[in-house]
Amino acid sequence: MIKLKVIIIKWLTILLIGEILAIADIGLINLMSDIKLNIVETYVASHDIMPRTCISEEDLELIKVPNAYIDEKAYINKEEIVGKYTEIQGMIPKGSLFYKSMLASQEELSDYPATKLLEGQIAYSLAVNIIELSGNTIVENQRVDIYVTLLGKDNMPIVDKLVSNARVLSIHDSKGYNVTHPKSTKIPNVIVLAVDENSVEYLAKAEKIGTIKLLASSESYDQEEAQLNDTSILIDYLTESIE
Repeated sequence: MIKLKVIIIKWLTILLIGEILAIADIGLINLMSDIKLNIVETYVASHDIMPRTCISEEDLELIKVPNAYIDEKAYINKEEIVGKYTEIQGMIPKGSLFYKSMLASQEELSDYPATKLLEGQIAYSLAVNIIELSGNTIVENQRVDIYVTLLGKDNMPIVDKLVSNARVLSIHDSKGYNVTHPKSTKIPNVIVLAVDENSVEYLAKAEKIGTIKLLASSESYDQEEAQLNDTSILIDYLTESIE
């Protein structure tokens, strides 16, 4: 009986060792295959990604492929992909590599101010030469109040705040570069503001018949978004001009 148990134990040991060796062989074969094929990790789209989408980690799927399959025109590292925007020409299909031509940083987008708009907002551009900054240094993401000066009856000036808390989306030089771009002249030429839709016609008219001034104050740094000052004394004058 004892001899039978010893034989069984020996056979079980042999089978266990054989299984371990088989697993080791498979692992070694896979390792050698990976080395031979130069297997690398990269990322593909986890689903169809629409144009002008900011890429997040949820949009990525990690895969392993032979290095020969990786196009030099594609991004490999997650850090190079996350935070960039898809181009406006078309979507990135599920399973596709992230090609460099498909993605752009926010600053590189020709229409990137529009990507920062909230619902009900419009990107409104003002040429610096038609507005007064009152010595203020205006920067992106700052909030400013828009004041307008009109000539009323008897050529008496009328001054009031037309829009509150307009967010500065971007500032461009005369060449179209964002002033933060390395190639920029750093001299502001156009300021793009996020304003509510109701303000647009009044701002457009104010540009033609009045003077616009941007003012920043400590209150401009709160989280409120742009609002038309519908109690402004300017509204009646601008409405008459619009009609």
